[in-house]
Amino acid sequence: MGERHKYMSIVNWTIAQVSEGNFLPGARFLSEHQLTQRFSCSRQTVRRALEVLEQRGVVKRIQGSGTFISDSAQYPTSDQPRSMTVGLIVTYMDTYIFPSVVRGVGDVLSKQGYGMQLSWTDNSVAGESAALRMMMDKQLDGLIIEPTRSALPCANSDLYHLLSEQGIPVVFIDSYYPELPFPHVALDDIQAGWMATDHLIGRGHRHIACILPHTNRQGHLRYLGHVKALREHAYPIKEEDILWYSKENMNQLLGGQSLIDALAPYTAVLCYNDTVALQVIETLSKHGKSVPTDMSVIGIDNSEAGRYAGLTSIAHPASKLGEAAAQQLLAMIGGNGAKNVLFPPNLVQRTTVRDL
Repeated sequence: MGERHKYMSIVNWTIAQVSEGNFLPGARFLSEHQLTQRFSCSRQTVRRALEVLEQRGVVKRIQGSGTFISDSAQYPTSDQPRSMTVGLIVTYMDTYIFPSVVRGVGDVLSKQGYGMQLSWTDNSVAGESAALRMMMDKQLDGLIIEPTRSALPCANSDLYHLLSEQGIPVVFIDSYYPELPFPHVALDDIQAGWMATDHLIGRGHRHIACILPHTNRQGHLRYLGHVKALREHAYPIKEEDILWYSKENMNQLLGGQSLIDALAPYTAVLCYNDTVALQVIETLSKHGKSVPTDMSVIGIDNSEAGRYAGLTSIAHPASKLGEAAAQQLLAMIGGNGAKNVLFPPNLVQRTTVRDL
């Protein structure tokens, strides 16, 4: 976790310490030097944390004397109990990843006595704004959020900054906004893209296409992994090998003759996920092409539909992501620090990739 990520850990820890009576009203608080040593961070991070604490009425700073616990600190007390409810915001409710993520989150939260409030964004900026505002009205103890269109600048940064200022812990799942100071839990997407491409090269393929979304950070990171594998094997990197799509033009790109024409120079295609891979296989079949005889196809996610279709795929640790995100969030709610967690990918070989 970077310096920018740490100041809310100091804020949450301080509030927890005051709530438990470890620092009484009017008592001298730790110095900036002591805080930098305790949290292994910079003076700038400590000063940012103290600014937030002062804004919230938890501490007061007296020039030349130090920092003191406020006589009327505004922090949770026994009269203001936690809600014992956490919010989970995802992009889609009907994807095959969602049930496993929810199960993972729910298993960890329920053991600690927490409930869960669900919402979704339909992967739209307006949907994310509405979901965030709804969750903020619920007075929840923390949020686990799958970002919307995470490869683009965050259009709802004002709401996220408000969450931060209010001391509401946030953990991103599956992706993240790099400009926001919250920890994230995700598949190692760079390694996933590398592993899929390296497998195709190892099976003899020299002409490999990629189909990736330009609005999701996962697609960009998987592209980086693809490029990394090409470089390691001294293969040329060609922009025309990448077919970028958005949710608005996905069906148009993947559903007709244009896809067949685009894939004509290639022997294999790396797809962003199993949904895209299965749609590619269906389109190829409709145009008289067979997999893997005419085209090798590899996906990412290892979905149930992909397993049924015999799709070679990179496994997505959906339930483990949910568990890890919930664990990180509970740590933050308890006043402790959180960290970024990346899960290593795992290749599942089936029947859609052949040797050349």
